[in-house]
Amino acid sequence: MRFASAGSITVAVVLFAAACSSGDDGEAAVASSSAGVPSGDAVVVENQGGSLEGHTPRGFAGMGTGLFVGDNLNPGFPDGDGVQLFVTFELPDGLEGAEIVILRSDSLDVRGDPFVDLGELSAAPVTYSEFGPHLFDLEPDGEAVACGRVGDSSIECDVTSAVGGSVAAGDTTVQFRLRFDRAGDSDGSADLAMFNRGDSNTNQAGIFTLEFG
Repeated sequence: MRFASAGSITVAVVLFAAACSSGDDGEAAVASSSAGVPSGDAVVVENQGGSLEGHTPRGFAGMGTGLFVGDNLNPGFPDGDGVQLFVTFELPDGLEGAEIVILRSDSLDVRGDPFVDLGELSAAPVTYSEFGPHLFDLEPDGEAVACGRVGDSSIECDVTSAVGGSVAAGDTTVQFRLRFDRAGDSDGSADLAMFNRGDSNTNQAGIFTLEFG
C-alpha cells in the first residue's frame, strides 16, 4: 500500500462495558493509541480497541467486550453454538494503491483445539455503525479469507482485497468479522481462540493490526 503522506491517526479514549447475554462478564475496555505507526518499510494500524469491537454469539443475539472465537464460551453457553469477533480499524490518509495488507494478531491464546475441531479460521469484511447484539447474523460485504496460524500465539490473514475495496470506496474505516467454519462441535468442551493481553474480557488497541506493505 503506497502512501502520499502517512500521517498519524489518533484513536480516542473509549470506555465500553457490555455483558454477553450468553453469560460471560464483560469488563470495561480502555483504549488510547496512535495508528498509522511506521514499522520498517510497512505502516502498521492498530485495531480501535473500543466501542466498535467485541464478540457476539453466532446463533442468537448477545454481545461482550472480549475478543473470542470458538464454542462453549462458558458452562451456560448452548452446546453446538459458537462466538465470533468483530474488529475495527481507522484507515490512514493518503492511501494510493494496494500491494499487500495483512491482518495480524500476536495475542492469541488457545483453549481446547479450535483450529482442528472447528475448521478454518477466516476473516470477512463487514460494515456496521454500532456494535451490539444485532450483529450476530450480520452478512459480510465480501468473501472471507483464510487466516493462518503462525506459531503458538499469532495469526495472519491477507485482507488486501477487502482493504483495497474500502479505500476505493472512500471509506475511513475497515471492519472484519472473524470466526471458524463450524459454530461448534457439540462435545461440551471449550474450543476457543482468545485474543488478549492478559485479561480475556478486555478489548484493547493493538491486539490486532493491519500491516500495509
